[in-house]
Amino acid sequence: MKSGPILPPWMFHHQELLRSMASADYLDQQKLTNIFNYLHFKGDPVYSILNHPQYEESLLIKIYPEPCSGEVLNCRWDDTYASYKLEKYRLQFLIISHDQSFIVVPARLISRNGDSFTVELPKTAFVINRRQFPRFDCRDVKAELWQNGFHAEGELVDFSPQAFRLRLQSDPAFSFHCFNSEETATIRLSGENHVFYSGICSCRRANQNGCGRELVLTPVQNQIKRFKAKTLRNPRRCPSPPFYAIFEHPFTRKKIQREISDISTSGIAIEDRSSEALLMPGMIIPEMIITYAGILKIPCKVQVIYRKDEELVRFGLVILDMDLKDYNAINQLLNSNSGVGQDMSSEIDLDELWDLFFDTNFMYPAKYQHIHKYKDDFLKTYRKLYSSTQEIAKHFTYQRNGRIYSHVSLLRAYEKAWMIHHHAARPLDEKYTGLIVLKQLIFYLNDAHHLPSANMDYVFCYVRPENKYNERLYAGFSQTQNDASVTSLDLFSYLLHEMGMTKTELPDGWSLRECNDVDLWELHQYYEHHSGGLLWNMIFSKVIVDETIEDVYSRLGFIRKWKFMAIHFLDVLKAVIIREESDVAINLSDLMNGFKVFVIDPEVPPEVIFTAIENLSGQDHFSSMPVMIYPDQYPKDKGLNIEKQYYLWILDMQHGNEFMKYLGQTYRIKLG
Repeated sequence: MKSGPILPPWMFHHQELLRSMASADYLDQQKLTNIFNYLHFKGDPVYSILNHPQYEESLLIKIYPEPCSGEVLNCRWDDTYASYKLEKYRLQFLIISHDQSFIVVPARLISRNGDSFTVELPKTAFVINRRQFPRFDCRDVKAELWQNGFHAEGELVDFSPQAFRLRLQSDPAFSFHCFNSEETATIRLSGENHVFYSGICSCRRANQNGCGRELVLTPVQNQIKRFKAKTLRNPRRCPSPPFYAIFEHPFTRKKIQREISDISTSGIAIEDRSSEALLMPGMIIPEMIITYAGILKIPCKVQVIYRKDEELVRFGLVILDMDLKDYNAINQLLNSNSGVGQDMSSEIDLDELWDLFFDTNFMYPAKYQHIHKYKDDFLKTYRKLYSSTQEIAKHFTYQRNGRIYSHVSLLRAYEKAWMIHHHAARPLDEKYTGLIVLKQLIFYLNDAHHLPSANMDYVFCYVRPENKYNERLYAGFSQTQNDASVTSLDLFSYLLHEMGMTKTELPDGWSLRECNDVDLWELHQYYEHHSGGLLWNMIFSKVIVDETIEDVYSRLGFIRKWKFMAIHFLDVLKAVIIREESDVAINLSDLMNGFKVFVIDPEVPPEVIFTAIENLSGQDHFSSMPVMIYPDQYPKDKGLNIEKQYYLWILDMQHGNEFMKYLGQTYRIKLG
């Protein structure tokens, strides 16, 4: 953490605490010695109160105790005060903050030098001022304050769940006269490249000391709204045995463990006695471990979003991020623990899965004719895909005694988009099991899309218009919303292009090159005019990710890449082709391993498009390649042999809750 400004010694303004010693409890010397040794063991400071020899003012100075045998204690001044010649001041008391009380030690000075001193400990010390609300000393937390352009920075000294105490110096461009203690201010607390808190606070107290200030600030809000409100939320569970939360407190650096009172895939709740409450709304805990039964340990980043004072103090914490593999584990465990997922399994027999696909006509004859030549390749692909690839794939499978009755999969297909596919089901006891996996899917999506590591800004799928069930499921929602910024439908015509059937050189005047920014800009204008949907944002927009999807797939032993190519005539853009490459049959309709063609000029000759496709195919060994053409009217007008049509359905996951609500109402799925 970048160090803040070196602050001068601070005046001690709490003489009333010392006056209360007359009615204070006592602490014997042995107990006091053990406390000093414990503080030395941890490296924690205590404080000394020094009196100025002339002005009778008291200073509060941080010191560090050395190991103590009982009667004599050696202490070191904090290095911050090396230049202040503290040996001239009279030692009055040692002060220890302990268990929310202050221990006042009237020690007798024996000797001192420039960087240390020695005292004789008394037979008893005084324990005073047990607080109504706990206050905790803080370590290495940088504090910044802004108010209408005014800026100051320093350190967080201590905090209670109701307030912060900051020591600040103003930016050289300002004076603290610019700070209005009657107005709210924004504070930011941080350390080690993490922001721990940022919020609006009101000033309860401001004490001046030279050019600096000691401020006590109170947060304005007792709860925050991290995400958009949901009408439907994933259910919270109270499993037995319970989950536990383990974390280092961001302000005190102390390790905390609490039992989790309830949990969902979106967050947790913990409870504390008011005297032990350590959290406050808005606080971010960068590294928390959620544990279960000693076998599951899930790292995550959380934020406190509310506090409720009941018989116990209840804190709600939202999960800001976790690894997708860990999210899958907790999702599976919560479903199994509650009973709703007792027949849902992540372990499946692939022979049973193929039996489901063929038995339900999901693998219909024409589809099988296209892929049967590469049977060994796609069997190999699926063995890898269903083993350990949770960064790019997730499936929901309902089975009884090893027989699979319904299945649906998710596959990360673009940088920030996942494809829903392979939804197949057969009845069990006259019950349609497809809705069971669908319910699990939407619960999964409802919280997973909030996780940055999930890269799930969009979900999409391809829908055959003649498939009435899927058409109602997906297209029906889009038609109900009637808002292409929420969910969009783009109709493509699909055909299989037989390779080697066209020329390999484009006619005179025509060219094929990788799209530049101008080409993409023109395509964007065309798409917005004809559709206005989400396809542009999902595929074409440039996004920043920690690791590209091509690299993720490669690391896991798979292929996933695409390239945008432009067809020009005399330097005028006529069409754009997306050349997509993936493992054979990673999608059984091979919609991730072929070409998407966007025809901007309807007069483009089809042979130009197919010649460009031949050139882009390179050394591919496929005898035919899927081609999807937009708009769907173009191949009809050109008399091309269309095999089928697909809607490309896309959902912006910011509106995923509306989709959940639609499914619940349309299919009578109980989602509460």
